[in-house]
Amino acid sequence: MKKMKQSIRAFSIGLFSAGLVLLAVYYFDNGSTQDITEMPVDDVIAYMKEEYGYRVLTESEFISLTVNQEANDSESKEEANKESEDTSSAKANEEEETDKDENEKSEEEDHEEKNEEEETITSYTLTIEAGSASSVGDKLAENGIIDNASEFNQYLSDEGYDVKVQLGEFEVQSDMSFNEIAEVITK
Repeated sequence: MKKMKQSIRAFSIGLFSAGLVLLAVYYFDNGSTQDITEMPVDDVIAYMKEEYGYRVLTESEFISLTVNQEANDSESKEEANKESEDTSSAKANEEEETDKDENEKSEEEDHEEKNEEEETITSYTLTIEAGSASSVGDKLAENGIIDNASEFNQYLSDEGYDVKVQLGEFEVQSDMSFNEIAEVITK
């Protein structure tokens, strides 16, 4: 029992002395450090620049930065798509050359076919209204701009364009790629 009393007394003396130390620090500290929440905004900006090397952006700088990043992202995606299209067009060209050799087509016939393809480019003014963004692919397929509406809708979804589709009227042509059409209807 005696040991228990001594332990409790020692513990209480420890708590009391810790409280006194904290009280002394609280009263005798002159408050030389100012809390950032009490500082004016300009002083906080200067403090962050000096102490941490941060750069504070204005709202317009932030907006232009995010727009530039989005543009760079879309450009890199566009370049990747062009590279894949170039690769597929190179393979298609090789196949066409072997087909020409097999079928022995003359250059005149090829030229006539190309002229016919160029003449069949279809232009269409796509109108997107509120609530009709999901039917964009169907409208384009109905008007001969694309061949497969579900592929186009899947492309929009995979590339993140489906949430960026804008309302309005857009001029599209049948010789445009999925990426070009997506860029037009999301601007």
